[in-house]
Amino acid sequence: MHLTLEGVLRHPILQQGQPCVRAGATGLQRRVRWIHSSEVMEIASLLRGGELLLTGGEMLAGASAADQRRYVRQLSERSVTGVAIEVGVGLPAIPAAVISEADDLGFPVIELRRRVPFVDVAEAVNAELVDESVTRLRRGGELAHALSGILGRGGDVRALLELLEQRTGVPVALFDSRGRVITEFPTGTAAAAVDPPVPPHGGTTSRISVRGAHAATLVFYPDADTDPDLLAIVGERASEAIVLALMRSHPPSTRDFAASELARTACRRPQERDRLIHLGQLIGFDPGDPVVAIAMVTAATSAGLPGLDVLLRRSGRIAMDVSDTEVRAVVSLPDRRGAATNRTALVARLEDWARDLDAVVVGVGPAVPDLASVFTSMELAVSSAQQRPAYGPGSVVDATTTAIETLLGAEDLRFRREQFVRGQLAMLLSLRPTERETLLHTLEVYLDSGCSKTRTAEVLHLQRQSLYGRLERAFGMVGGDPTGTERALPLHLALRLRHGLHHLAHQHPAG
Repeated sequence: MHLTLEGVLRHPILQQGQPCVRAGATGLQRRVRWIHSSEVMEIASLLRGGELLLTGGEMLAGASAADQRRYVRQLSERSVTGVAIEVGVGLPAIPAAVISEADDLGFPVIELRRRVPFVDVAEAVNAELVDESVTRLRRGGELAHALSGILGRGGDVRALLELLEQRTGVPVALFDSRGRVITEFPTGTAAAAVDPPVPPHGGTTSRISVRGAHAATLVFYPDADTDPDLLAIVGERASEAIVLALMRSHPPSTRDFAASELARTACRRPQERDRLIHLGQLIGFDPGDPVVAIAMVTAATSAGLPGLDVLLRRSGRIAMDVSDTEVRAVVSLPDRRGAATNRTALVARLEDWARDLDAVVVGVGPAVPDLASVFTSMELAVSSAQQRPAYGPGSVVDATTTAIETLLGAEDLRFRREQFVRGQLAMLLSLRPTERETLLHTLEVYLDSGCSKTRTAEVLHLQRQSLYGRLERAFGMVGGDPTGTERALPLHLALRLRHGLHHLAHQHPAG
């Protein structure tokens, strides 16, 4: 069992603070990965997700309602488990804006009504979390030894899965690279499976690769009480044993190796077009169908990318190459007329999928008209993925929306970029930091959303009247509402380009 927020609140050390849930009670079953304390408003960007944040809250007392809401929103977007705020002389009560925003987001806010040393809380709870991790690692080591014993006695893949089920109490199945069941334990686990399903309750899937070729997918089917970290360790330790067993009975096919080689070839220069088309024909691609390239970078391990194969197959045939920290994939889209729409739906599915992962960045290239053009899509996918560090919650970078920034990213154009950004945003850049960033971000989201106020309010989690107030102030600083005017394009571009010029605002006086 992993430690939940509800369990942490029942811990004797935290009970000394008389915790009271003030918002987001529906999130009490969220997992707590770590305890952290901070009195910094901008702490969210330094967190990885899964933390219970402890704070005295005095910085909230002096903040505006807009900043209080932004504080909560940023923690929620960073997948922080919740925040516990101590009330007292510096902060007599949790601000209404904090509670309101947290309620809207379903983000847990805990009021600590008595003083409790945060260092004591962190030491006590984090010690338990570390003990849990050590126990998992020990169990993983014992499992690896037991799996080696089965292999040494000539055991097959089913014998390995039987041991996995015994050690975890979780049904498990193994699928080949085309989604067909190789074996399962107990029998009937995947009887109704189609192209291995994404298991419920955050179930774990592990990709089994041989020399980069996707050989199989190991899928666990947990219930709501299963420890996902234990399954991740079990999947990782079991992968090597399963590879050895598969080499005896189900070695990767020529098709599997061809698919891996196609994805690798797509990362090379266009001179290999003929080889690319030959590989595509071997694995069932129609060279005349449009394709989309996808590049992933992960700071963890590519084996633990749950449901990736299933998600990509929903768009078309796939070819994939996998290393420890990178994945390259090519998706063949069978419907030429609907290719661009299919790609947009794929990006949306990837965004939903990546949001639940840690330290994964996905770059999605544009749809190109045929397999021979895949180099263009892959090059842009790779550069998009490399623009963002693989840290914190997973994210997706759409190459079609970052193409201009990439085009203008050369160092010899830096001075021109600065001139352009200053010319468009000079008045906004002269504001004090908090107001400046709030209005710049609001205006960028507004233009990103196609000038839809409804969509902007949803993304920023703002009431309509609050959004209208922000936009009115921003429009006043850029010469009026740019909607439907020729000013919209340069303004939107300047807002995007400013992110690569971090020193820009600091060279303006704070107005």
